[in-house]
Amino acid sequence: MINPRELWTTGLEIARSRAVHIALMLVIPYACVLVGLDVAAHYGDVTGAALPVQFFMSQDGSFAEFLEYALTSAAAVLLFVVWRRTRAMVYLTSAMLFVWMTLDNWGEVHEQLGFVFAADMPIFAAVPLHPNHLAETLVFGLIGLAWLAGMVAALRQADRRAAIHGVLIAMCIAGAAVFGVAVDMVTSWGEHTVRVTNLLAFIEDEGEFVMIIAMFALSVGIFDVEARRHGSDTRVYGGLRTTSA
Repeated sequence: MINPRELWTTGLEIARSRAVHIALMLVIPYACVLVGLDVAAHYGDVTGAALPVQFFMSQDGSFAEFLEYALTSAAAVLLFVVWRRTRAMVYLTSAMLFVWMTLDNWGEVHEQLGFVFAADMPIFAAVPLHPNHLAETLVFGLIGLAWLAGMVAALRQADRRAAIHGVLIAMCIAGAAVFGVAVDMVTSWGEHTVRVTNLLAFIEDEGEFVMIIAMFALSVGIFDVEARRHGSDTRVYGGLRTTSA
């Protein structure tokens, strides 16, 4: 069983990676600009000063969405390469989820499925949610269960190092789900004033954005650590000599 100390030690090893530092130095300044634009957009919505829709972080075609596409797709590629090197299914399972997240974010898959399934869903008077919002949550739940089942199966086969990496990835994904699903449901639950709606939407968008950056940084760190480990093992193997040499 993996204990918290192992998670902390491995997390520190990844956090000390020079590749992670470089990646965050490139991403964080632009991310801060995007957060500032989102703050301005929400403030403008509350005060009646309309700003370009691209300033909103979760708006389709916004500046932030393009960065999210890049981060989730890059994380998928990095983890796929790690899987090719290690053959640990933990990395492939996570890479497939990041591919789904990229396609879903780009093609609005869960929103479209929400409207499709909402047509056949009954209206529950005790649940102050529009049927499409409830259907979207169910779609996310099904995807989450499928990923969780695959991750559990992969963790059982993984060595201890890959298993710890898998748990760290799962923690980031769980954090993203809290903001992307749970807070989204709170935002859609019943009627809110414009200010409350904007506040909840801001918490949802920024929280999910931070978790996506964390998932990307974690993927970079895992890739870097495993690449250096793989290179070290190769050099040691290449330096061996048989007794007949």
